[in-house]
Amino acid sequence: MKVFRVAVDSSCLIGLAQIEIFGLLKEVFAERYIPRAVYEEVVVKGRGEAGSTETESAVKDGWISMKTVNDEIAVNALTTNLGKKESGFDYALIDERTAREKAALMGVTTMGVLGVMDLAIEMGFAIDKKKLVKQLRKSGFRISDKLYTRMFPDN
Repeated sequence: MKVFRVAVDSSCLIGLAQIEIFGLLKEVFAERYIPRAVYEEVVVKGRGEAGSTETESAVKDGWISMKTVNDEIAVNALTTNLGKKESGFDYALIDERTAREKAALMGVTTMGVLGVMDLAIEMGFAIDKKKLVKQLRKSGFRISDKLYTRMFPDN
């Protein structure tokens, strides 16, 4: 059962596309929103890069909605202009540490690519998390050795 309404930052769109599970956004979350600045970053400036085609298609198909905001910094867009109470979002999907810390200070609950995987697994999706995390790291996605060892202690 799809539950949460989420605002999605570029890092999650790109990360999920890099490991070819972008469609989980549609399958797991009831409503998905991105600030226009995120669309511009991923689709326009990032044309041809991971996440650009997937994001553009999702917006065209209507399962990701764009919110117009003036702030170009995604976390500000998610937390200030589209504040949790105003927007009705349950989570901001953000992976950058600084952005997550700022969101937490503003009372916005965050989840990243790893959290999306965990939620999908809880919902019964067959996901090889270890394989996908290895792919993420190989693609340059920052996951510390410490976190990796904590997730997969038998590695």
